[in-house]
Amino acid sequence: MHTRSSSAPLSPADISLLDYWNALYRQRWLIVGITVAVVALALLVTLLMTPKYRATSVLQIERESLNVTNVANLMPVESPQDRDFYQTQYELLGSRSLARVVIREARLTQDPTFKPLVDEALEKLQGNGDGRAPSPEARAAAAENALVGPVLDALTIEPVRDSRLVRINFDSPDRALAARVANTYAKMFIASTQERRLQASSFAAKYLSERLEQLRDKVEESEKNAVDYSSKEQIVSLGDDKPSLPTQNMSELNVRLAAAQDARIKAESAWRQAGIGDGMGLPQVISSPLIQSLRAEQAKLAADYQQKLATFQPGYPEMQRLQNQIAETKRQIGNEIANIRSGLKNDYEAARQQETLLSERISSLKNDELDLQTRSIRYNMLRREADTNRQLYDALLQRYKEIGVAGNVGTNNVSIVDRADVPGKPSSPKTLLNLALAFVFGLFSAIAIALIRYFLREAQAAAAA
Repeated sequence: MHTRSSSAPLSPADISLLDYWNALYRQRWLIVGITVAVVALALLVTLLMTPKYRATSVLQIERESLNVTNVANLMPVESPQDRDFYQTQYELLGSRSLARVVIREARLTQDPTFKPLVDEALEKLQGNGDGRAPSPEARAAAAENALVGPVLDALTIEPVRDSRLVRINFDSPDRALAARVANTYAKMFIASTQERRLQASSFAAKYLSERLEQLRDKVEESEKNAVDYSSKEQIVSLGDDKPSLPTQNMSELNVRLAAAQDARIKAESAWRQAGIGDGMGLPQVISSPLIQSLRAEQAKLAADYQQKLATFQPGYPEMQRLQNQIAETKRQIGNEIANIRSGLKNDYEAARQQETLLSERISSLKNDELDLQTRSIRYNMLRREADTNRQLYDALLQRYKEIGVAGNVGTNNVSIVDRADVPGKPSSPKTLLNLALAFVFGLFSAIAIALIRYFLREAQAAAAA
C-alpha cells in the first residue's frame, strides 16, 4: 500500500482511489443534502412553470403535383434536387409571411392568450404617433407584427426522416388554441402554395400572351414580305419538297430529247442506207405493196416479152408495146423508190429539227432555272424567316394552351395527412425528465464540491503541519 508523509504537500500523484472514497464517505451527508436540494429546487421550478400543450398536424409534401394534363408522366418523378426543394418548403413553413397569414386567419390578435402583447404593441404605436389616432390598418399591422415572433417561437417544424411527411407542432398554454393554430398553419400553407402556383401560372400566361402578340405580327409581316417578293419576281412555289416549274419542264423535255435523239439517229441511218445502191433492198421498198405489185407486173411483162421474142422481132409493134410497158413499170418503181428516199430524208430532217428545238428549249429552261435560283435566294431567306416565326408562334401557342389547362386544374403538391387534435395532456414541463436531470446534475455537483472541500482541508492541514 502506498504511503505518504503527513508533512508532504498534496499532489495528484499522491491521491489514490482510497483517498477519493474516504473523501466521499466522510462527506456523504453533504452530497446527499446538495443532491436533494437540487432535486427539490427543480421540482419547485417545474411545478411553478406554466403547462404547455403541443398540437401536431401532419402534411405530405410531394416534389411535384400530379401531372393531370400529361398521362404519360402522371406521377411525379424523384429528382436530385429533392433535398433543396424540401428544405425550401420547411423554410416557407417557418416564414414570417406565413405566420402573418396564420395570425390573420386564426384571429390571434383577438385571442386572450396574446392580448397582453397586442395591448403593448398598440400602446407603443399610440405613443410614437403625432397625436392623431392611428388608422385601423396601422393598428392591425402593429398587432400582427407583435405576434409574429411569439408565434414562430411556439412553432416547431419537424420533418419525418426518410419520408415526404412533415409535422407542424405548435405549443400553447391553451390546448384548443394550439390545435387551432396547427390546423390553420396546415391550411394556409396549402393555400399559399396554390397562390404561388397560380401567380406563377398567371405571370407565365401574361408573358406568353404578350409574346404571342409580338410573334403574330412578325409572322404576318414576314409572310407578307415573302408573298410580295414572289409576286414581284414571278416566283411560283410548288412546295418545299417539289421542284420548280422549269426543273419539271426540263425533266420532261430531257426524256423527250432522248427519244428525239434516238429517232434522229434511226432516221439518219435509214436515210444514209437509202443513198446506197438502187434502193431495192430498203425495208420500206420491200414492205411497199405498190412496188411489189409493180415488180410483179414488170416480171410478168418481161416474161411475155421473152416468150414472144422467139416469134416476133424487137421492132414488131407488139414487142414495142411490151417494151414501153416494161419501161413504164421501171419508171414507176424508180419514182416510188425516190419517194421513199425523199420520205426518209424528210423524216431525218424533221427528227433533226425536233432535236434542235428540244435542245434550244432545254437551254432556255436552264437559263430560266438559273435566273429563278438567283431570284429565289432572297425569296428563300424570306420564306425561312416566315417559317421560323411560324414555328416559334406555334410552339408558344401550344405552351400557352398547356399553361392555361394546367392552371385551371387546381392541383396541389401538399396535402393534409392528419389534422391536429386538441391535446389531452401537457407536453411541457416534463416532470420526471426534469427531476432525473436535476438528480444527475445535483449528484455530480455535490461530488465535485465534496472532493474540492475535502482536498482543500487536507492541503491546509498539511501546510499547518
